[in-house]
Amino acid sequence: MTIDLSNLPRHITLAAGERIVIPLPSYANSGNIWSATCVRGHGIAQVSVELGEPPVTADLRGDGTAEPPPLMLAPEQAVVSGLAGGEAVWQLVLSRSFGSAPAAAAHELRVTVTAAT
Repeated sequence: MTIDLSNLPRHITLAAGERIVIPLPSYANSGNIWSATCVRGHGIAQVSVELGEPPVTADLRGDGTAEPPPLMLAPEQAVVSGLAGGEAVWQLVLSRSFGSAPAAAAHELRVTVTAAT
């Protein structure tokens, strides 16, 4: 399984008190989940992995009524919050929470936080 990380930023800049949401790529039903760990700069930025909103679709029938949407998994997203001025480095890892399989993907994210004005 290969995960395309090319759309993930390697560096972001935000102000203290600001929040940015980054969609995370994954394969549905693979058993992998994202985690975030601070490597350097504790207390400067917070990165958490949360579930986003599932895609909403509706298939219209010929009579104008809609089929219920199919069951779809909610995509994961990294929520980055600026806490204090400085720079932090976070490691995002996509892996199974069970077993000993190697990580499916890893991505380093550098976060620069500017002081609130």
